[in-house]
Amino acid sequence: MSLSDAAGRIFGFRPARADLQETPARPRGEDSDLIDFASGELDFEPPASLRRALAAAPGGPTHRRTGTAGLHELRVALAARVTRTRRVVCAPSQVLVTAGARHGLHLACLALLNQGDDVLVPQPAWGTFMAQIRLVGANPVGLDTRDTGFVPTVEGLEALRTPRTRMIVLNTPNNPTGAVYPPERLAEITEWAVRNDLWILFDECYGDLVLPGAEHTHPVHLVAGARDHVVSFGSFSQSFAVPGWRVGWAYGPERVVSALADLQHHTTSSAGSAVQHGVLPAARGEEDAFLSEIRAVLRHRHGLARGLIAELPHVTAPDPQGAHYFLLDARSLLGRTLYGTRLDTADDLAGALVDHAQVALAPGTAFGAEGRLRLSYGLPDDRIEEGLGRLGEVLAEVE
Repeated sequence: MSLSDAAGRIFGFRPARADLQETPARPRGEDSDLIDFASGELDFEPPASLRRALAAAPGGPTHRRTGTAGLHELRVALAARVTRTRRVVCAPSQVLVTAGARHGLHLACLALLNQGDDVLVPQPAWGTFMAQIRLVGANPVGLDTRDTGFVPTVEGLEALRTPRTRMIVLNTPNNPTGAVYPPERLAEITEWAVRNDLWILFDECYGDLVLPGAEHTHPVHLVAGARDHVVSFGSFSQSFAVPGWRVGWAYGPERVVSALADLQHHTTSSAGSAVQHGVLPAARGEEDAFLSEIRAVLRHRHGLARGLIAELPHVTAPDPQGAHYFLLDARSLLGRTLYGTRLDTADDLAGALVDHAQVALAPGTAFGAEGRLRLSYGLPDDRIEEGLGRLGEVLAEVE
């Protein structure tokens, strides 16, 4: 028997982080181990208050479901947090707690897109955007941003707009490039989207992780008339180091949030009750000092990694402004060989680096960026130094 049409629509959209268990690593010595720059997770332990709240949760009413839209106290706290940190007035009725931001994004595609609609997606982009758009029968239309600093322009978007265009996806700080959209550019794009009556799917999951010199802003704060056009998505995974808890949130127009909640009712029912209690301290702002610590550490690691990347042979990387990624440009390596292996694609290169250097990077093919590799610097200093040292040794052997 055949698979469904929906399964076929996302064929070829592989995860950004290849399954490292499927790639045999050639050992460099008895004590060698894989250094994983491919992961999108930070190495921090969650704040103690979150771990205590999670541990205490089973003693309360958490063996019962919360409301479909989420724990009321959490929605109140998130609405206040959005109002305070994004300068966008938000009510609890405009917030939906989801089983991770990824699920919220999928619900939005279900609620806002029809079969045959076009969605503009600036690329490089997180591959899940493209897959989820296709999953509902809509068409992702990629906009190449390599020549505009990995930030889309109104001119580029307008060139791709058709009568079928219904939505634009904006992700800042960006995964995989680390680019942060300047406020003036984000305002221009938002005004253009409102003028053309388009939805804006605004992914700000890395919004708390911005390096000095850059500023994370919100479309609704910048453009007063955008409120009815923007649906936003956040997550505790990166900012509070709990990616395995799978709890995120969506916020936007109340009628949209209500529709998302109806869809959630028939998919996951709700996010897990225990983890919703667990993230309450973070939502209330009780762990903002933890956020400051993460930002300080990432600022240091960014500088460390940037200096070491500059010394690598054959690759370059633009300087990111947020998240915790560098996007390495390795196009000069394609068509060459490494220890007898021909490197025709970024996947070939990523596989060879696991095999010969025991260093894992995410191939750019997962992001619509052939010839590039995403490197996360969310690792301890010694792992960054060791991993980039190994990388340099092996890249020097490319013929």
